[in-house]
Amino acid sequence: MSAPTVIALHGNLGSSNDWQRLDIEGLVAVDLWAFSGMSLEEFARFLTEEIRPEGERVVIAGYSLGGRLALQAMASFPEAWAGAIILSAHPGLQSDMERENRRAIDEEWARKAQGIPWPKFLEEWNSQPVLSSSPFSEQQLGLEGRRSAISKAFHDWSLGTQSDLREPLKGFSPPVLWITGARDRKFHQLGEEMSEVFSRFEHISLPGRGHRVLDPLAAVKIQDWLAHL
Repeated sequence: MSAPTVIALHGNLGSSNDWQRLDIEGLVAVDLWAFSGMSLEEFARFLTEEIRPEGERVVIAGYSLGGRLALQAMASFPEAWAGAIILSAHPGLQSDMERENRRAIDEEWARKAQGIPWPKFLEEWNSQPVLSSSPFSEQQLGLEGRRSAISKAFHDWSLGTQSDLREPLKGFSPPVLWITGARDRKFHQLGEEMSEVFSRFEHISLPGRGHRVLDPLAAVKIQDWLAHL
C-alpha cells in the first residue's frame, strides 16, 4: 500500500519549514499564518474540505497549536482522516474560569506580538517555563513580517476559545500516535490521559525532550508508525 498523504500543522511562532525539514514521505506542510483570521471551527472545515486532497488516504498531524487545530478537525470531521499524529498538544481546558483566564493571557500575547520589538517579544515567548527547557529556532526571527497574522492567531486560536474536545474525540476511530517530551511533564500527563479517549492509541514519550519535539527522533517514530498504518 502506498504511503498516505500527511497534512501537517506547525506550532505557534513556527512555520511550515518546521515540518518540512523532517523529510517525512508524503508530507504537505500548511502555513497556518495564511489562515489565522478564521475561527477554530472555520479552519477545521477549510482544512478538511479545501486543503485535504480528495480520494487519498490522508493523515492529519499537528504540533502544539497545530495539534489543537488538528484535534478540532478530528472532532468535527472524524470520517475524513485515516489517522492522526499529535505532538505536545492540549485537548482543551475543562472549566469556564480556566478558559477565561487563558483568553486574557493570550490577548496580552496578541498585544505584544503587534506592539513591542520583535526580538523582545521572542525573548519573552521563549522564556516561558513550558518552552525554556527546549531550544528555539532562529527561524522565528524571520517571522516578524507575519506578526499581524500571529497576533490574530493568539486571539482567534487561543486555548481559551477552544472547547474541551475529549468527549467529541471519542468518535474518532482511526489510529492515533501521540508524542510528547519526557521532560514536559504537563503535556506528557495529558498524553497519558488521552488513552481513555481514543480506541486505537499509542503514546510515545521522547527521552530528553521538552515541549518542542519536532526533531529527527520524532521523525523516526512517525515514519515507523506510518509504515504500519
